[in-house]
Amino acid sequence: MKIILIYPKWTQEYGTFGSFAKKASVWPPLNLAFLAAIAENLGHDVKIIDGEAEDISLEKMVELTVAFNPDIIGITATTPFYHIAVELANELKKQVNEVPLIIGGPHITVLKENAFFPCFDYAFIGEADESWSLFLKLYEEGKGISAVKGLLFRDGENIVFTGDADPVYDLDYMPPPARHLLQMDKYTIGTMEGTKKFTTIMSVRGCPFKCIFCSTKVFGSRFRKRSPRLVVNEMKSIVEKYGIRHFMFLDDTLTLEKNHILAICDLIVEEKLDITFEGSTRANLVDEEIISKMVKAGLIRISFGLESVDGNIRRIMRKEVPLESYIIANKLTNKYGIETLNSCMIGLPGETFDTVKKTLSFLRDSHEIKQANISIAVPYPGTELYDMAKRGDYGLKLLVDDFSQFRRYNSAVMSVGDLSPDELIKIQNDAFASIYLAPWRLIPMLRKSGLSGVYLTFTRLIKSILKGRFELIFVDRNYWKQKN
Repeated sequence: MKIILIYPKWTQEYGTFGSFAKKASVWPPLNLAFLAAIAENLGHDVKIIDGEAEDISLEKMVELTVAFNPDIIGITATTPFYHIAVELANELKKQVNEVPLIIGGPHITVLKENAFFPCFDYAFIGEADESWSLFLKLYEEGKGISAVKGLLFRDGENIVFTGDADPVYDLDYMPPPARHLLQMDKYTIGTMEGTKKFTTIMSVRGCPFKCIFCSTKVFGSRFRKRSPRLVVNEMKSIVEKYGIRHFMFLDDTLTLEKNHILAICDLIVEEKLDITFEGSTRANLVDEEIISKMVKAGLIRISFGLESVDGNIRRIMRKEVPLESYIIANKLTNKYGIETLNSCMIGLPGETFDTVKKTLSFLRDSHEIKQANISIAVPYPGTELYDMAKRGDYGLKLLVDDFSQFRRYNSAVMSVGDLSPDELIKIQNDAFASIYLAPWRLIPMLRKSGLSGVYLTFTRLIKSILKGRFELIFVDRNYWKQKN
């Protein structure tokens, strides 16, 4: 069969930060590449359309899909751009109504029949790897697909859910992603060393932690890992085939199992792979042995989820990592010259103006914190934060039910305590400038990445804010006075 898998273009929907986000990085749709590999192994002819990387409009995606003359069409979408997937599906139905159209991704996984609109014929819920393989076999043979777990389909006027699918327990049996179906030179990411061509890679699936803002319903809480040898072999193959030498680990917590990441690093060194990489973890799950070995293997950037300086808010979020751990971790990464990003959110449960001020002041004034990312808390469906917002817990009030507005930048769908959505947006805009324009932080960035790199980054960011006609306050002093 001929199968086409589509990742729609989305940055135009991501508020005024969209163009900045796209220039900062373009990520490959690894989930589609996995599904494509499974389909190819079954003998099918597969095409991937990455609307984002290839800058393809909705109309062009329809044109390319029709020209491919597919037997099956698959689309993936997250919450903020699910409406684009619906629009695309409706347009495709006008052209190829007889071709089954499948939707997948985290949004349909958590909402199930509530997001299973008439334009879709099937939907995969949760991890689709095992279900996808069986579905293709049964569909091609013209047999009933009710035996496929994790599937939504229509039976007349009724919507049928076949029950939860089993996750892939042994990740080593999965084929490597079909990266040859992607335009690999399109995927770039900005670092302090400049813009790099890169790709993503996965060494584990699942997360045992229960943070209220994160949904584990797609990969679940069961922690599973790949063989370190297979991970490094995949990296080596990518270097040889595509000349790509920078990798982003998609693991939720890269250093969760110390021996696993150390084994990967040892093999990278043993193979003498000339690569760099980055990933995310918890600040209390790094130590000098881990950082030193990761640096030797090629680590250039690591991200920690600080979220909030306020201990009570971190407790509500179930992110009970001591603040001291972040200070210690940043001192350690600074010692080894690692670019370190500390991610924070504003508008969290129990948030007040004072707690926001406390967090932003810490980020701005701490000489250990070199980089920070400030996002506005989004209660994505399927998370406990969404349920809290619906109930009105901890001062939260959900004001918007349009999921296309559920974005982390220049958009706020909740108020909390004394903070309105407009105030959260203003604070976010202010935070980027007040944190990064501190001379003691800006000058080292200039030394490391050069004037042109920093200039381009800031002009893109500021232009993106001004395009949206939001007030950008470069010095927070006056705004803080308004609230005090």
